[in-house]
Amino acid sequence: MNKRLKGLLVLLCASALVCCVMVFVIIPRTAALTLPYRWGNIPLGQPRTLLRQYLGKPADTLTQNMDAWVAKRENGEYLLNVTYNSDSSSTGYMLYFNYHLSFFHKQYLLVQK
Repeated sequence: MNKRLKGLLVLLCASALVCCVMVFVIIPRTAALTLPYRWGNIPLGQPRTLLRQYLGKPADTLTQNMDAWVAKRENGEYLLNVTYNSDSSSTGYMLYFNYHLSFFHKQYLLVQK
């Protein structure tokens, strides 16, 4: 192989490595740092009405036992799904970050309790 081809191969490998680090390390950590404050401190075991007062009106009521909130950002959106038991007390939640950048779309699970 000549020097140009080796240089191009090294440059391609370095670019792929940088892209992988961005996708799997930097974006999820940045998303976890910039999530809405109240979404990082969700009280479990609280009634549905109290949780709706704390978080605001949900964007969507997915089922009788689940509500969803959405917070849009520049390159994506945060999605919070809260589940309830039959007594309408919160039992758990999942917090996602949906990243969008032109042709690249990826969903990250940030917190699950």
